[in-house]
Amino acid sequence: MDKLAVLIDHDGALLEPEGWEAGYLAQYDIGWQVYRCRSEDEVLRVAANAQVIIIQTTVPLLTMNVLSRLPNCLCTVRAGAGYDSIDYTSATELGIMVCYTPTYCTDEVADHAVTLLLAANRHVSRLDSGVRAGAFNRHLAAPTEGLRGATIGIIGLGRIGSAFARRLQGWQPRLLAYDPYISQEYAEQYGVMLVSLDELLREADALSVHCPLTPETTHLLGWEQFRKIKPGVVLVNTARGPIIDEAALVQAIKDNIVRAAGLDVFEQEPLPADSPLIQLDRVVLTPHISATSTQARHKLYQLICDLIVDVFAHKQPPFLVNPAVMQHPRQR
Repeated sequence: MDKLAVLIDHDGALLEPEGWEAGYLAQYDIGWQVYRCRSEDEVLRVAANAQVIIIQTTVPLLTMNVLSRLPNCLCTVRAGAGYDSIDYTSATELGIMVCYTPTYCTDEVADHAVTLLLAANRHVSRLDSGVRAGAFNRHLAAPTEGLRGATIGIIGLGRIGSAFARRLQGWQPRLLAYDPYISQEYAEQYGVMLVSLDELLREADALSVHCPLTPETTHLLGWEQFRKIKPGVVLVNTARGPIIDEAALVQAIKDNIVRAAGLDVFEQEPLPADSPLIQLDRVVLTPHISATSTQARHKLYQLICDLIVDVFAHKQPPFLVNPAVMQHPRQR
């Protein structure tokens, strides 16, 4: 087929294609191919003729080196809530659309953030390990703090951050957020007060990270911020690993500045076997799985397929982050 969409790097995990996609797209004379590329050379080999290229993982395979050698590519799509695995600047320069799918997993990630907050606060992981090892040791639950009326800080109050805030209402918390891109009026819909990052760090009993990974947010929480943070904080990250400087976090946990942490994302994924985080029993670790559910999987591929159809129909697709490229000669 002349019209082709290629998923370059499905990881064989819970968000792999469901199997109906090829038949759905065939109705529009669009081909659908799925690969498990792990290198730029593999991408160039399988996607040379594709007009739409979908990337699922956070591995940065769609670099300038790759994009500049894909003359047929009209659109790149991140199958996820962020698009940091696509070289946005290079794609824009080349006139290639960059889209993502931010709505498919809002509830799932917010649910997982609450799960990690509760599990870290109450040390569920080490209590479970203790019982399994034959140690019926209730002292492993210390220190645990009640969350009713606590000050909970949210970094990034977009779709997921605001869904996280809604889920906390039953605890009657004081909700603070740092997000320079939203208004106080928007925040007030969720019972949240906007503050500076420094104030958030000083006041929060628990922190949950929900901002995208950008040059501005890389190591947003580093050595300097951990020196300002309220001692005894519980820290949760379901956004992107590099938002937190892991070396600084490890030291902050050892120094009891961070009482406990729940992490679904890491600076390097998979998490290396020798990561110091693995040795810390006050850290709950999950393998970048917060977006997963049966419902989310279906929504993801429905969004992707509808977006592909729009591209070939010469319509501006939803969740296009660089709309200026619609005027680029490549798109005409």
